[in-house]
Amino acid sequence: MPRALLLLVVVFLMTFVPPSAARQSKTVSGLAVGEMTPSFPVLDVTGPHKGKSVCYVCESQDAPVVFAFFRQTGNEMASLVRKLNELARQNQDIRVVAVVIEGQESQPWLERVAEENGITIPLTVFRNGKDDIAVKVYKLNASASNTILVSAKRRVVANLVNVNAENFKMVTNGVSKVIRKR
Repeated sequence: MPRALLLLVVVFLMTFVPPSAARQSKTVSGLAVGEMTPSFPVLDVTGPHKGKSVCYVCESQDAPVVFAFFRQTGNEMASLVRKLNELARQNQDIRVVAVVIEGQESQPWLERVAEENGITIPLTVFRNGKDDIAVKVYKLNASASNTILVSAKRRVVANLVNVNAENFKMVTNGVSKVIRKR
């Protein structure tokens, strides 16, 4: 009898639970949990420093921050940015910054998405795109759609790769963990 129940559970999980909702991506990207978050400048496209170079790591100091690095713009990124924006609205104790790796050519798209969706979190770009030194310093994998790092006191507490709408709960869980520890 227990064997039949186990088989039923396995069949249910394989049938009804998408793989992405069940676990984190196996792709490795970004700083490891426990590593310090080094300073890096970005060009602020929509944030409080619009049009200027800013270091959000420096500005945030010890505050909890979610750094969401996106390989490129598109519908998937827009969906996640809306979720990240809502997360920031619900958790005033945490900062959220989105960074596009593909560079300055992303600016018009970011401005449009922010305006159309009421996005208040800073949408930023690396000035030198994929050749920016921060890509190497932060160990960002070029094949990852996105890398989301949750940090507190300038240390990575969660590293999430290839996050999507189905597994976004991993991000909210990482943020909840940081907020509980404050």
